[in-house]
Amino acid sequence: MENISKIIFVDDDKIQHMINKKNMIRIKPELELIFFSDPFLALDWLETNSADLLLLDINMPEMSGWEFLERLASKKININVNMLSSSMDPDDYAKSKEFESVSGFLIKPLQIDVIEQLLNQ
Repeated sequence: MENISKIIFVDDDKIQHMINKKNMIRIKPELELIFFSDPFLALDWLETNSADLLLLDINMPEMSGWEFLERLASKKININVNMLSSSMDPDDYAKSKEFESVSGFLIKPLQIDVIEQLLNQ
């Protein structure tokens, strides 16, 4: 994936939004970052907009990341996805491999070296 310029985050944790925004802008100031804590609003946005990368939380109260991926597929929305989780559950990692759009699995909070790797792929 080259030249990531727009990233959409779907995560119900607004503190993670603040931390990720601060760290990503520090590494790559020209990034356009779009944050959603409501997965339904994110799906609506993705129907008419695009981004280079979607960082998707697995565990959200309104809709799981897995349900979100299924809805993306049913709407035929193609976007590169990295799953976000606060634990390295082997079952979650294995399940992420079932989705063609998922290219990575990241542990929250995102560390600086992980962000640098992500942005420089």
